[in-house]
Amino acid sequence: MGRGLGFKQRPGNNIDENLIEKRFSLSSSDNEESSVSQLLSNISLEDIRVATQILNYAEDIFNTKVSDSKVIALSDHIHKL
Repeated sequence: MGRGLGFKQRPGNNIDENLIEKRFSLSSSDNEESSVSQLLSNISLEDIRVATQILNYAEDIFNTKVSDSKVIALSDHIHKL
């Protein structure tokens, strides 16, 4: 995820590593990985961006660190609105 990362890009194109702000990866069993992959395929990048901004704001306000896994959960809730 990063500002303008996918703009005018096609699958297989190289991405400038310096533009990447955050990476999301799955680290679970095959069954869990499949369900999370399916979930993420339905969530837009904009939903993920909004969730990330909300959680970053919460971290600043409450002076704490929020788990990256919360981005997926919040993105899913935003997507369903």
